[in-house]
This record gives sequence, C-alpha cells and structure tokens, in this order.
Amino acid sequence: MSSEYPIEKIAIYGKGGIGKSVIATSLSAWYAMAGKRVLHVGCDPKHDSAIRLIDGKEEVKTVLDVLGDNPEATQSKDFLNQGRHGIQCCESGGPHAGLGCGGRGVARTIEHLDDIGILENGEFDVAIFDVLGDVVCGGFAAPLRSGFAEKVIIIVSEEPMSLFAANNISRAVNAYQRNGVVLAGIVLNERGKEIDRTPIEKFCERINTRIIATIKRDVRVMEGERVKRTIVEWAPECESAQAIAQLGALLSTLVPADLEQPTPMADNEFFEFMQQHGG
Repeated sequence: MSSEYPIEKIAIYGKGGIGKSVIATSLSAWYAMAGKRVLHVGCDPKHDSAIRLIDGKEEVKTVLDVLGDNPEATQSKDFLNQGRHGIQCCESGGPHAGLGCGGRGVARTIEHLDDIGILENGEFDVAIFDVLGDVVCGGFAAPLRSGFAEKVIIIVSEEPMSLFAANNISRAVNAYQRNGVVLAGIVLNERGKEIDRTPIEKFCERINTRIIATIKRDVRVMEGERVKRTIVEWAPECESAQAIAQLGALLSTLVPADLEQPTPMADNEFFEFMQQHGG
C-alpha cells in the first residue's frame, strides 16, 4: 500500500492498562484542534477507545459489525463514527469475551481498510492507531503492515513489566522495519509522584531509543475521563495537556529515515538488566 498524499501515521502500543487510549485520544484531539483532519482507529475488541471522542453515544459501530451485516460494504463512511472537532473514529470490534480471536479481528479490520484505500484518498492528515496491549500475535501487529502506521510510540510507567512489554514491542518494530516502521520513542506515563526515572532512562539507552514525553500523574485526567473528555479539552493549560501538545508537535517533525532501529534484549537479558538497574 502506498499513497501520494502525505499523512502522519502513528501507532500507540504498551502494556495493558498503561494509559494508551488516554494518550491516543488526547493526541487525536490535539491534532484535530490544531486544524488537522484526523482518523482515530481503535484496535481492540472492547471498542472503547473512540467513545472518548464521540458525544451522545454509548455504542459505536465497529468494522466487524458492519461487515457482519454487509460483507460488501466498501465506503469509508460505512465504518466511521463522527467525533468532536471533525475527528473520524473507527473501531475494529471483535468477538465477545471468551469467543474467537481478538487479534484476527484487528487484522481483518486493517485488511479491509487497506482494501477500501482509506489512507490513500487524501481525506486525512493524521491517522492514530490505538492498539491493544503487548504485541503477542500477528493480529495486533497488523497496523504495522506496509502503508499503515509508521511511527510507533510505546507507553511505559515506572512498573518493570511495562518495560518488559516495551522490549517485546520493540522486537515487533524490528520485524516490520522493511515496511518503513520506526520506533519514535517512549512516552512515560507516571503512576506515582516523584518516581525514580533512572531505570527507564537506562532501559531506553540500552534499546537505542529515548523518552519523548512524560505525562505526570494528574487527577484532572480522570476527571475528564468521567465525562468523556481528553485532557487537552478538559484542562488544556495543565502540565499533562501541555506534554501531549509537545508530543504531537515533536512527532510531526520526526523523519522516519533519520530514526535508528531499536536494539531489544532477549528475555533473560532483560531480567538481568532489571536486576542491575531496576532501582
């Protein structure tokens, strides 16, 4: 897949529950409020990412639901949900809990969006892919296929297992580098106050990347979540919102060809590393 229209294509990965959707939706809102035409793609069977960007709806149509009703659906409008600030939201959907393969649902969604050329017609300036959890199967790595997400952001916290997930995800980045996929950097989403950043900084140095944003713990993030508002809408002057704005601006300046590939560790090396540097 290739496109004559330049478009910023960003995938957000990280350990489950690390705050991916909070950051992904905040980035989508920030880009849209800055005048960009944004496609927000939730790659999770729970289809609970885009709901933060849509007013007046508790349910959003998913790609798999639409295809289940009409396998011949080929118009992008068939799969999109209108969000605030002109954001077009797309959710992959997936099987009910305990039934089927969520990764396959994500893969099918990406395949279909490719078939209809959703990123090729000049309709969008930015596409944000909010991807479920760690990369544990090819389905959840589907947004890294050629022509879709190019810049990968990994969300971590001070928790060691979030770094374990980041190490695994960096392996997937390497596996898809032939498609032009690069690791843009690490976003530190702090869970506590006055944390020790040293283990995270040493981890980034070891795998050949850097922290590109730090999101401080802020009760206003949760306040906004309760009313389905991103932090850049709810409290735009706060430190967390400003960090999102700086992240969005930075991502727009990064040139994939200028970024080096990560150097992830084997599992046993990772645990030895954490014993030495885990604080």
